[in-house]
Amino acid sequence: MAKNASPFEVFCLYYLGLSPEGEYRFTNGNKIAQRYNWSMAELNAFLKKHNMDPDKVLNTDFPMARHQVDLQLSAEKNPGPAALDFAERIFNEFNNRLGTKRDWIREIEEEQQEDRRRKFDS
Repeated sequence: MAKNASPFEVFCLYYLGLSPEGEYRFTNGNKIAQRYNWSMAELNAFLKKHNMDPDKVLNTDFPMARHQVDLQLSAEKNPGPAALDFAERIFNEFNNRLGTKRDWIREIEEEQQEDRRRKFDS
């Protein structure tokens, strides 16, 4: 029988590597599905239902990688409730940014400008 899961809990596990106990540790989709007695298809359906599927996250104007690193560093120093509070702020910010499309062209142009600046500064 499948266990219930909250979108916040699955977001933390899947994207932030944070357990419901507030401990940081890498886990993959198979382990997350197993935790809830789900198949991978059920995990993917859950992510899609709650607007957290990888394609949606990748194409939302939300700096997920930055938040993953920030959470990891914070959770190592302050595990437990403090890490969960920080993760909740990240989760809320992500939800507030849903529907904002990522501007890939702008990002590429900014990277190119930064590359040119670095070459010039060298």
